[in-house]
Amino acid sequence: MIERNPLPFAIGEYEERLNKTRQRMTAAGVEVMLTTVPENIVYLTGYHTLGYFTYQILIVSLDHAPILLTRAMNMEKAQADSCLQNIEGYKDTESPDDATYRVLESYGLLNKRLGNQDDAWFFSVARYKKLIGRLGIDDLADCSGLVEEVRKIKSPTEIDYIREAGRYCAASLDSAIAATGPGVLECVVNAAAHDGLHRAGSEYLGHSAQFVSSPQSGLGFECAERRPIPKDGAVYMEAGGTHNRYNCMLSRTVLVGNPDPKFEDMAKASRDGLNAAMAATKAGVTSHEVDKAARDAITKAGFADAFAHRTGYSIGIGFPPDWGEGRIMSINGNDPLVLEPNMCFHYIPDLKFGGFGGAVFSDSLVVTETGYEPLTEYSQEIIRK
Repeated sequence: MIERNPLPFAIGEYEERLNKTRQRMTAAGVEVMLTTVPENIVYLTGYHTLGYFTYQILIVSLDHAPILLTRAMNMEKAQADSCLQNIEGYKDTESPDDATYRVLESYGLLNKRLGNQDDAWFFSVARYKKLIGRLGIDDLADCSGLVEEVRKIKSPTEIDYIREAGRYCAASLDSAIAATGPGVLECVVNAAAHDGLHRAGSEYLGHSAQFVSSPQSGLGFECAERRPIPKDGAVYMEAGGTHNRYNCMLSRTVLVGNPDPKFEDMAKASRDGLNAAMAATKAGVTSHEVDKAARDAITKAGFADAFAHRTGYSIGIGFPPDWGEGRIMSINGNDPLVLEPNMCFHYIPDLKFGGFGGAVFSDSLVVTETGYEPLTEYSQEIIRK
């Protein structure tokens, strides 16, 4: 008999999430929703696994408690770490499509109005074609966004978890900065950052943190390698932390030796953009207005060409390959999204020049009626080593 572990949320919070999802299903004319999105599965049930790259699917119906179909070897983990009543398994020798048909049939759901979350990263076109072929239908209604819409507004407990992840970020950044110096390999700084991160209490991150020196820091999504930090350069640091699968991020720039003065100017411009975006943040403003505040500040500093992306993105639950919820909400130009209390974001107006380097200041925050509250606490001083 598998003993259940304590859930990260009260059972009532899971029930409220499920009820809101069912309301959206009803409005969409769907009686049974299929989702393979690991973030949505943990959000509705508490169940999470490193094995989400293999086939698993949550079946949410209007009439039955949710049903998880997962690989047989994952069943005990699901029993231990979820509020699920119905857990079904398939062996590695059984087709997942046959297993899905079997489970839907056994619960009397085959003749219901079925829908699938078509934008799921871990549900390929090939898998979809096999599934609808086994079900004997031409298509499934698209349920993309039904759960994500519920996830937009964070509960007090969710915000507490993101704030705790922010504490891990700060510890990680402290360790990375302490390890930084001319000639030190980026991978050694990265190792120190992860040591500080996990000693503070973090789980594995939603995606790799970035501790990269110039000039490689001018490349998008570049990660630490076996490169020595220049004796006169800059180190781009974007740290993350994860608590109960809730993620938080924090970034700073470190100047080493006597780098080109442009690095300090870029760091100040990024910081100005960050502070302008945060000052513009409150319930009722649009994503566009926040993005414009950051962009205007950076343009004024003369670095518009180095800022070619969104100002920020929603944060919350994250599994690799992504620690953010940017697929749900982004702080972006011409975006009509209206900010609401208890939405959480990571603002990162970083600046990059390919072949030269990058500079960054970022913070995470929760939207309030009159402004925002920080989810990360860290000095905005430009650090020199």
